[in-house]
Amino acid sequence: MVRPFKSELVLEERISEATLRAYHVGYDQNKFRLQPLVNVIRKVIPEFSFGYIAGNQIPSAEAVEKLREAAIIVYTTDKYQKRGEFGELILHLLLRDFCNTLPLISKIYFKDSYNVTIHGFDGVHVTIEDGINKLWLGESKLYTDGKSGVIDLSNDLREHFAADYLRQEFDLISKKLPIDFPEIDHWRTLMDKHQKLDVIYSSIVIPMVCTYTSDTCRNHCEETEDYIESFLSECKYLGSEFLSRNIRTDLDVILMLLPVYDKDELNTELDKRLKAMQII
Repeated sequence: MVRPFKSELVLEERISEATLRAYHVGYDQNKFRLQPLVNVIRKVIPEFSFGYIAGNQIPSAEAVEKLREAAIIVYTTDKYQKRGEFGELILHLLLRDFCNTLPLISKIYFKDSYNVTIHGFDGVHVTIEDGINKLWLGESKLYTDGKSGVIDLSNDLREHFAADYLRQEFDLISKKLPIDFPEIDHWRTLMDKHQKLDVIYSSIVIPMVCTYTSDTCRNHCEETEDYIESFLSECKYLGSEFLSRNIRTDLDVILMLLPVYDKDELNTELDKRLKAMQII
C-alpha cells in the first residue's frame, strides 16, 4: 500500500480487525513520540483544506502562499481546545495512509465564513478497488477519556445514519462533487434522492476515529511486552464497549483508536504548528 503521507515510521496498526483498528505511536528516549505524531498530522492540512484534486495540483511558485491559505481555512481562533478540526485531520490521515482512500470532497473548503464549525460527516472519502466502489463516511472524536469518546461515537452512529439525515447530507454533498473525480457518475448515482437505502447501506463504510488520553500511554515510557499487552487490552476493551452500544448490523462500521499521552497536549502542539503555517 502506498502511504501518501508516509506515516509508517510514526504510526503502527497494532490491531487490524474487521470492526476494530488501533494505532500505536510509542516512545523514544523514554518519552511519548508527540512531535513526530504532530509532524505527520500537519502534513495533511493542504489536501484536507483544498480537497484531493486541488490540493495536489498546487504550482511550486504558489506553494508557500497556498500552504498559508490552507492553514487559515482550518481556523484562526484561539478557542482550539473545543473545536474538532484536529480530529478530522487525524481521520483524514488514517483513511489515506491505512485504508487506501481518496477524499471525495473537502467540506471545509466550501465554508463561507472563517471559524464556523462545519456540520455533517467529518470525512467523505472513497475507495475504488477491484471493481468495488465504497463511500467512506467518517466521524472523529478527541477525548480525555476513551470510553466517553466511543460512547459518543456510538450515539453519532445512531443519529447520522438514519435515512432522513443521510439523504439530507447526500443532497448537500452531491452539489459539491468535483466533476473530474474518478467514477464521478457512480457517486452521483449513489447519492441520488431516489436511490434505494439498501443500495446505499451496502455501499458505505463508516470509520469512527477516537483519539484519546490513554492510561496505558501515561503509565509507561518504553515499548515493553507489558506495555504492548496493556495497549492491546485497553483498545480491545474500548472496542467491546463500542459494540455493546446497540450498534446497527446493516452498516460496515470500523472503530479506529489512536491512544495518546495527552490529547490536550496534542491539541496545543497542533495549534502551534497551524498558527506558524498561517504566518509563513
